[in-house]
Amino acid sequence: MTSLTRRDALYALLSASIGGVLPARPQDPSSATSSATRIERHDFEPARDRILKATASGTATGVAVAVVHNGKIVWEEGFGWANREAAVKATSRTPFNLASLTKPFTTTTLMTLVAEGKLSLDDPPNNYLPKSKIVGTNGNADAATVRQLGAHVSGLPTMFAMHDRNEANLALSPEESLAEYGSLAFPPGSCYEYSNIGFAALSAIASNLTSAEIGTLMTQRVLTPLGLEDSFFGTSVARLPTGAVRYDSSGNPIPDYTTATPASGDLYASAHDLAQFAMFNMKRRDRPRILNDHWIEELHKQVFVSPSGVATTFGWFTTLLKSGEQVIFKGGGQPGVATALFMIPSANFACLVLTNRTDGRELCLSVCNEILPSYFPEWRQLEETAGPAPLRFVITSSLGGHWQGTLTNDGAKMQVRLKIESSESATLQLDDKPAEKITEMHLDGVGITGASNGVIESPDARRTGAKALSLKLIPHEGMLVGRILATDSKTVMLPYVLSLNRVPA
Repeated sequence: MTSLTRRDALYALLSASIGGVLPARPQDPSSATSSATRIERHDFEPARDRILKATASGTATGVAVAVVHNGKIVWEEGFGWANREAAVKATSRTPFNLASLTKPFTTTTLMTLVAEGKLSLDDPPNNYLPKSKIVGTNGNADAATVRQLGAHVSGLPTMFAMHDRNEANLALSPEESLAEYGSLAFPPGSCYEYSNIGFAALSAIASNLTSAEIGTLMTQRVLTPLGLEDSFFGTSVARLPTGAVRYDSSGNPIPDYTTATPASGDLYASAHDLAQFAMFNMKRRDRPRILNDHWIEELHKQVFVSPSGVATTFGWFTTLLKSGEQVIFKGGGQPGVATALFMIPSANFACLVLTNRTDGRELCLSVCNEILPSYFPEWRQLEETAGPAPLRFVITSSLGGHWQGTLTNDGAKMQVRLKIESSESATLQLDDKPAEKITEMHLDGVGITGASNGVIESPDARRTGAKALSLKLIPHEGMLVGRILATDSKTVMLPYVLSLNRVPA
């Protein structure tokens, strides 16, 4: 695999998380809207110019955009290169990897099972996981719900890993992923933690109920019925050559890879198809309907609300504009991918941008932020997180002191010693290795986040050389519970759960 810089890696991991021109002729706007809300072609020129400058300067490689209004696609166009080396230009029908924009398709697939009575969103996931169950390391696994898995509040931790196509032996099934990393880091419902492992659990649930893997099931129940002809799951190897090649932030092609949790990030779709999917979510009635309005509303129902007002749903994020209009949105970001989709259902309006660059998130957001204020003056930049804003760390009685406990996952079982001695001084020690300073400390709600270094003795950490550590701990019943992520420059985030008891100084 082409080596990625650490800056690339962290950008792709923490984004959520987001040549030539071949224009796809825009539809006649006068036929798409009423005269009172007519959208003129020139309304999109500032956004179009922004994209053209990015592709001409080489800061973007391939881009596709679509805008939906009143049940019609009023603008769809491709720019730059889908495959620069093969001189294949991007169009509005080019399949781009969606990264985490795959998640709403996965939850929609699960919702078809709910509609058939095969699954309840408010049941414990373990009711549907006979092989590998979620382990209640730091909470009661039976207190978690299927709905929380899709809303990033089940207590399962963050994770990301990727494998070259020739590393198929390293790719785990959803059940195997749960066996290695399916331990609760936090009590269910206690805090927001973006979790691809939760989508591995949803994938396993779907397969257990239907005997089909998630890509096949998604194709049968969502993609084909909705007529999304440009869309395919990453396991459809024969169709990969039709998709946009992924490029790093320097414009170098990234060899094809799969993620460790395909249900969270391996779908390909064109801007045209994603616009059709947006119209399905906004209850367009002139297309085949795989779910009735009630189940679509369940997909968009708030599950966990942050202090900022942004909430998670079963697969989406949502918030309200000052006018009271609901915005439903989701983006994706991983090596070679940045995507964004915003919907305002009450206005039957959607804006989406797809790119095939690691550093494309800023372009995605800037294009949408160019278009949306024209129709919604109260529009503001939205953050795809339901966590509290990080604050400068100030030691508290529930966090300060000396702590000791055990770290587990992926075969690791290590003793951990944590010392939080002041607002500026804290250290982390793994087994009998030297204690390392914790830097970048912040208050995260009632908990603490920080960065350190260390070697975790597990197969995946040793194989990847992941030594940069990221901590997130919260007080729970007199203990500190949470996770440590081991990361490296190849975009790996491996989660290890820990629970610490207070010990004498």
